[in-house]
Amino acid sequence: MATIEIRKNSAGKITSYRVEWYDKGVRNRETLATMEEAAKWKALLEAVKHDTQAATRAALRQSSQSPSFKAVALGHIERLINVREYTTKRYHGYIKNHLGELGHLPVDQVTEDDLIRWIKSMTQKGCSPKTVANVHGFIHAAMNSAVRRRLRPDNPCNGRLLPKDDGTEDKAMFLTMDQMNHIIAQANEWQRPMWLLLIGSGLRLGEATALTRSDFQLDAETPSVRITKAYQEMQDGWAVGAPKTKKARRTVALAPSTVEAIRARVESAAPGRPIFTVSPDTLVYPQHRQWLDGWYEAVKAAEASQDNPLNINKRPRIHDIRHSHASMMIAGGMNLYELANRLGHESIITTTKTYGHLVPDAHFRAAAMVETALNHSIAS
Repeated sequence: MATIEIRKNSAGKITSYRVEWYDKGVRNRETLATMEEAAKWKALLEAVKHDTQAATRAALRQSSQSPSFKAVALGHIERLINVREYTTKRYHGYIKNHLGELGHLPVDQVTEDDLIRWIKSMTQKGCSPKTVANVHGFIHAAMNSAVRRRLRPDNPCNGRLLPKDDGTEDKAMFLTMDQMNHIIAQANEWQRPMWLLLIGSGLRLGEATALTRSDFQLDAETPSVRITKAYQEMQDGWAVGAPKTKKARRTVALAPSTVEAIRARVESAAPGRPIFTVSPDTLVYPQHRQWLDGWYEAVKAAEASQDNPLNINKRPRIHDIRHSHASMMIAGGMNLYELANRLGHESIITTTKTYGHLVPDAHFRAAAMVETALNHSIAS
């Protein structure tokens, strides 16, 4: 327990107040000018079980005139430009659901130790390494904003050791065309052209649901679809907006079989209206939830059918159709640069990280290059 000693001079006049406490068996003393200051310091020490460093941090935070990190993070979102509404909605979700005590701290008092405790708390409540990394990235950006605004001298997020994703399974699932055809055969007949378009083009679901008749050139020498928009989640629902990235604005060539599968639907669509809807009489767009339900119903029916060639150990997602398209393009000889352009990736790094292991002979070419280099070195 901390104690307060009243200090007096030779004339008996009070000169100061000395707080004494033990921290890990070591005696500590702090001299303060007033009883109020001494009592406050004593209370802080006892609140943190006489941990001197913790009490010091608490005292600094109480005296800080800086805004809370939550306020700074909200201000950071307001200052963002050229960011989709879905992204800002996600950032607000991070603040609401994941900042915890970190959000209440004065921004100039957030330390490396606070970030480590935050990472541990996120892991303990069951957040995946990807979620922790995503929220940490937002915190890092908000802290950079605080540094630019001179609210603190440095960014405590620099150099953080985030938890590793040690899962042994690939997140992406790659279906063969036989597997895709089996699923599509079980699907609602009205919805089949959508699944055939996705496997034949590699489009994102939000890009496909936003397509109108004028986006298609089905009778061109090389039939194609032009991607200039996509459905995206806004603060108050879904709406058509710009594609996910600048590179997502692209033209995708279509195979004759894909053209045949979608022609009737494209040509019968009313001008300016979405082509691919979950039912012929729907008035609600873009129906992403219903498309998910339709896909999973087809997958479950395929799994339950007597002649089931799926032979898969987990259920494929709609986005796995895009992964499957990419794997088929690579198997057909498309290089990663061409694939990145076709898929609308902003950076080829994304393409390489996701699909690099599928390039048929890349590892063999690499081994041959190393062997040639080594032999050349030995010969010289």
